[in-house]
Amino acid sequence: MQRATRLEAVREQAHAAVWGEGVRLARAGAVRGVEADDDGITVEVKEAGRVTPFEVWLGADGDSFDCACGRPLPCAHVCAAAIASSTDDGLALPEASEAYRVDLRYDFRTAGHRLAVSRTAVWADGRTQLVDGALADLDAFADRRDMQAESLLLSTNGGPLDEELLRRLLLILEGEGQATLDGAPIPLGREAIPFVVKIRDAGQGFQAGVYRPAGLDALFLGAAVRDGHLHPTTYGTMPDTERRALLPTRRERVFGADQAGWLVTDYLPRLRSFDLPVDVETTRLPTAEARVPRVELALEEQVEGLSVRATLVYGDPPVARVEQGRFVKLGEVVPVRDPGAERRIARAFEAVARVPVGVTRRLAPGEAAQFLEQVVPRLTDVTIRGDLDPARFRVRKATLQPHLDVSGGEHRPADAARSAAATPFTLDVSFSSDDGARAEPADVLRAWRLGRRVVPLVDGGFAPLPADWLKRHGALLEELLAARDREGRVPRHATAALVELMDDTQGHVPPDLQRLHDHLRGGDGLPEVDAPPGLCADLRPYQLSGYRWLRFLRDMELHGVLADDMGLGKTLQTLAVLLDTPGPHLVVAPTSVIPTWAREAARFAPALKVCVYHGPDRVLDPEADLVITSYALLRLDRARLGGRRWSYAVLDEAQAIKNPDAQTSKAAFALDAAHRLAVTGTPVENHLEELWSLFRFLMPGWLGPRDTFRQRFVKPIEVGDAGARDALRQRVRPYVLRRRKKQVATDLPALTQIVERCPLPRAQREVYEAVRAAARRDVWLALSKGRGWQMEVLEALLRMRQACCDPTLLPGAQPDLPAAKLDRLEEMLVDLVTDGHKALVFSQWTSLLDRVEPRLRALGIPFVRLDGTTRDRQAVIDAFQADDGAPVFLLSLKAGGTGLTLTAADYVIHLDPWWNPAVEQQATDRAHRIGQDKPVVSVKLIAEDTVEERILALQESKRELAEVAVGDEGGFVRGLNADELRALFDAA
Repeated sequence: MQRATRLEAVREQAHAAVWGEGVRLARAGAVRGVEADDDGITVEVKEAGRVTPFEVWLGADGDSFDCACGRPLPCAHVCAAAIASSTDDGLALPEASEAYRVDLRYDFRTAGHRLAVSRTAVWADGRTQLVDGALADLDAFADRRDMQAESLLLSTNGGPLDEELLRRLLLILEGEGQATLDGAPIPLGREAIPFVVKIRDAGQGFQAGVYRPAGLDALFLGAAVRDGHLHPTTYGTMPDTERRALLPTRRERVFGADQAGWLVTDYLPRLRSFDLPVDVETTRLPTAEARVPRVELALEEQVEGLSVRATLVYGDPPVARVEQGRFVKLGEVVPVRDPGAERRIARAFEAVARVPVGVTRRLAPGEAAQFLEQVVPRLTDVTIRGDLDPARFRVRKATLQPHLDVSGGEHRPADAARSAAATPFTLDVSFSSDDGARAEPADVLRAWRLGRRVVPLVDGGFAPLPADWLKRHGALLEELLAARDREGRVPRHATAALVELMDDTQGHVPPDLQRLHDHLRGGDGLPEVDAPPGLCADLRPYQLSGYRWLRFLRDMELHGVLADDMGLGKTLQTLAVLLDTPGPHLVVAPTSVIPTWAREAARFAPALKVCVYHGPDRVLDPEADLVITSYALLRLDRARLGGRRWSYAVLDEAQAIKNPDAQTSKAAFALDAAHRLAVTGTPVENHLEELWSLFRFLMPGWLGPRDTFRQRFVKPIEVGDAGARDALRQRVRPYVLRRRKKQVATDLPALTQIVERCPLPRAQREVYEAVRAAARRDVWLALSKGRGWQMEVLEALLRMRQACCDPTLLPGAQPDLPAAKLDRLEEMLVDLVTDGHKALVFSQWTSLLDRVEPRLRALGIPFVRLDGTTRDRQAVIDAFQADDGAPVFLLSLKAGGTGLTLTAADYVIHLDPWWNPAVEQQATDRAHRIGQDKPVVSVKLIAEDTVEERILALQESKRELAEVAVGDEGGFVRGLNADELRALFDAA
């Protein structure tokens, strides 16, 4: 093909500008040949600003071409290649012009113990140029080694090179190219010069160190000059940590004389494995002897079976052994270690014994018996230490049964001296079978905790564990045995655990324990006693039963929680047992409830001399049968109240000690009382640990340490573990009397609960949606941070809930925004008051009650109000309870949710839903309680299509969790999963 034809083939396809750039590159000599064959040629085209040239292929037929640049073909590089390589005879490899041919010289200069380097370009015509920037700026063909070197030097900024970087630079240059050292030419050596490891004497011991090679003219970090050449240095494959420890200035590698054998057999072979010369200068190292390794087998009986350990040793008796790969010298002779022989002997042993060498293996009894009978006789070349009888490891077919023998426990009558406690129960537990096999309880529990299937027997051998029984009662038995004193006595409050074991365990049971058993199983455990003399009240059947239960606990020297629903007369039942028990008694209650206690005591138990210990002029009457005080004073006057011996210590609204770390709780724990009683309608208000705090007051230790309680009950229950929940209920059930109104107070009028949804008007809806969108954004941002998101979520939910109730509650809101709930409340109250009804109106926000007051005044509806600022609570209550009293009572949920009897009301209206339905129910129970003779209607106002509806749905789906472990806002949020949390902030 003629040249014109080939060039025309490229010229016709190329754009004019592209062809012009190709002509410029070809004329500048920016094309050089690489290789040629029958199919065509490969050339490189250097483009300004690039270090690496583009590779171009031109086919021999003249119509085929390709370029690595990736641009549309033909590109400027193809055009330049075609121009520079086309001849009349075909294709020829072009040579770059002298202007594009350059060599790099590396100019090293000393900087202390380091070397710095700069680069100088040396052109073919003798010109030189300092390379300040990248090679791409030279517009020349650079060697590939130079390009690799440049990638190393980019971060040096002309400063001294670190050791590893200098070493890598010299290895890249491979002894080629030009170099200078402090201005004088110096050839580059190809081989790296290794450092030398030396073993020298160090007093009575030895020292290992890394030293400079001999014959060096100069030594730098990473390089050395020898015989006029600049070489890289090397530490072989030695790790940096090892190298630093071996520096002569360090003392990490100093060995005592007793380590000479280990130096010879282990450390020196390891040093030589680093591909470095090792020079042993000391003459005091022992000479190693050739010995054959062998296996020693150690057998040791364990509680759970057999311990087996095979060890590689040298000599007989052993003079060295191998431990975790290390060679340990045992005598004066140092054998030569033979790793290959060690591997062969270990493999041969493991093939027969199925036990790994160098690892302790524990065999279950059945495996142990088989190992001793079938494997050990085949180990003819193995030394065995430990002569054990296989019969001791055989598993017998005995069926172990637990036997529980309880004695003692006689109680004293109620009028006996309170200082004389009831006799503790003495507990004896054994596990045996019909054929005489016997196991110690401690061994049974240990094997069970370790997950074993068998337990060692007293007379040898093993027997299967009673797994089903232990699954039900193992943890309980473990706690009972741990609670015993040296004489085998257990605390009185352990009677419930003993009762639990009675049904599934053989043995002797004393009368006291049998009475409690019958009571807990629904039998006739409680004595049929009448109400105490002097009680001025006719006890309802369930109240009489509650009194008998309290009296029974007292006689059994036990303690409990009276947790009846609000309105069932817990105060009356408590006064009955106090009247029946010699004092003095202490009742601790919220300040707002103290007048109620004093009034109820005067009404129902006038025989009791009452001292109200309250106010700035308070005096503790030493002659009083009953002292009534507040939680605040319990904390403030802890020394005075805690310094007396009380017959009964009663905590009313006992959720006040839900935080065991609070000073009030600690003051309650420290009270000295023969009998303890917690009175509360919500034994668990917010979290399960509140229950632990209650029982810390009642019976310290019964629910275990706090951390153990969290691990065993709280965490499993919070994730839905039904087994842990049932175990906790079974544990506390004997000490908690909880009755619902619908179960026992059948004479109460009906309670109707209504959820009324209020559609939001347009203006309120717009405010709500704006608040929801902002809250969603804030919460998502908080969640992305990973910590502290709970407070952000609570704040966002607060703003959304306020927008549901009354947008003017929001900061900066317009004062004339509509509020659907308050409009609906007006309508309801007008109808109720007109029809002669009375209503309680609850809200968690006093600011919302402030919005209600002017509306009631405008309607001419009389009202009274009670919140945290109310001074004379009783006067406000009496004003409402009076027949001619105000028909509407505004109450804050916290101030008015407990300790009040407001039976004059037959309607209860909740303006905003509370997180814990139990708290709302307590508020409703202010009206629906004993003394109410009218049906009660409870109305919950809910903003339609808002977060309030989502909260109701979640409470319903998580009702059990809400009643057991979740109550306050923080607990509610922690109880939600990711999808539920997102749903709160999504559009309805």
